[in-house]
Amino acid sequence: MAFYRGTFACFLAIVFFWAIAESAQPPDPEYWGAILDSELDGNNSVKKPSNCTFKTFPCSQTLIGNLILMFFYGVLLGSAAKLIADGAEMLLDVGLPPAIIGGLVLPLLGAVPDAAIIIVSGMGPKSTVQTQLQVGMGTLAGSTIMLLTLPWLGSLIIGRCDIAANGIARDGTGQGRFSFQQGVSVLPDVKNGIVVMFLTCLPFFIIQGADWHLMSTQSHDLLCNITHGEADSGTQPKYMSHAALATMIFCFMGLIAYMAFQVYDATSAQRRASKRKNEVTVRRIAARFYQMTSRTAFQTNDAPDSGESQSLLNQEGIQKKYFNAWKVRRAAPQPNVAPAAEPEKEEDEPEEKEESKGVLAAKSAAMLAFGVAVVCVFSDPMCDVLTELTNTDNESYIPVKAFYVSFVVTPICSNASELVSSLMFAAKRKRINTTMTYSQLYGAATMNNTLCLGVFMALVYFKDLEWEYSAEVLVILLVELIVGIAGYRETYRVWLGIPVVFLYVLAIVMVAVLEGPTICWK
Repeated sequence: MAFYRGTFACFLAIVFFWAIAESAQPPDPEYWGAILDSELDGNNSVKKPSNCTFKTFPCSQTLIGNLILMFFYGVLLGSAAKLIADGAEMLLDVGLPPAIIGGLVLPLLGAVPDAAIIIVSGMGPKSTVQTQLQVGMGTLAGSTIMLLTLPWLGSLIIGRCDIAANGIARDGTGQGRFSFQQGVSVLPDVKNGIVVMFLTCLPFFIIQGADWHLMSTQSHDLLCNITHGEADSGTQPKYMSHAALATMIFCFMGLIAYMAFQVYDATSAQRRASKRKNEVTVRRIAARFYQMTSRTAFQTNDAPDSGESQSLLNQEGIQKKYFNAWKVRRAAPQPNVAPAAEPEKEEDEPEEKEESKGVLAAKSAAMLAFGVAVVCVFSDPMCDVLTELTNTDNESYIPVKAFYVSFVVTPICSNASELVSSLMFAAKRKRINTTMTYSQLYGAATMNNTLCLGVFMALVYFKDLEWEYSAEVLVILLVELIVGIAGYRETYRVWLGIPVVFLYVLAIVMVAVLEGPTICWK
């Protein structure tokens, strides 16, 4: 907790220092003079300044300045996402039902960063929201595709084991060598998660089907002019708004059904709770070992004839004694007899204290509240920075759509904790851990198909925005279909991850091609 406080304090200080430095710069008189002269002469060749100076958070009109701000905001959002994940898992220590925490709370809180970025991308006047919403779609598409490709391959490589004659990976093998014929094996839970992911893809076809029908009524030349901004698309038919509403309703219905299924089928939640309990036990044992070995080493070094080798022997003996005692205590049944006389405790031996459930609940609530607050506060400036990176009115910018920048950047910030935890699960080289890894990845895609897509469609409907994301939706559906089919088996071999990871790059290329001058999709 102290590490997170220090990290947040440091980066908040740097960011607000940047804000003070930016706001303290006076406007350039020559620039404003050129603006005034151009207005008087009727010449609009000089670009008008943006409202960067009048914003609450720091901003910049240069590429380097926006990249620096993107880095700091990204670190803040990534740290906040980690706080939310840790705080949610700490609820398992409080004693709440694992089915509620693992099946309901953890998936919802895990999708909060992505949903927050999508929401703020749709805030503001309609004239700017239509362009800024590209950041929201980039977040939705990038988060789904990144989680189904990069950690999918990373977990496969890190957790690879040797494959037995029956086609099942043998736990704990494969270390120190690499082969494309190695792999991992998963339990049937992963197949269930893939089926659920496929079912939650269906709302995409509602809005996408309506848009395909609209494109069929327009000529190819008109579509190309609309795609490249050379013509106005006009007012979209009313059925596009109705399709957006229907998609939103089905998404939220799917979210409720998925949450209910997670609570009812609490197998994965029970495994996660068991893993959390084992981690806490290991940390307590390690802390106990450290206390005993440190104290004994200090006492031994005070003796006249103590040496370094003797100290090491004493530490090793204490570790073996406590570790063996712990194993025997866990394995042996507890007899129902009177306890024997306990040996006298050594002097100054520290008592092992456990935090009460009330303290754990307070810590968890504080971490969740602080993490959600940081996400809510800094999602808006992060969205502005990603938009400004591609703003052609700036002094320097990236000559691409905001969709491509957010496709790469925001998933790393909002899903960094899931990426790291999936790799840590896989590093155990056990089938049950690998199952948790891939269940978590497919579950994250399901949350994007329900909660995040529902939020996005709510913005489209209530803000009366135009739907121009056919290429992005098609790419999401193709990636989910391919990765779902690839994962619908018991054993994944290493070579299978190569085509899966190429889908990440292929997705960006496909969007560019579909929106290019040849196909001209919106």
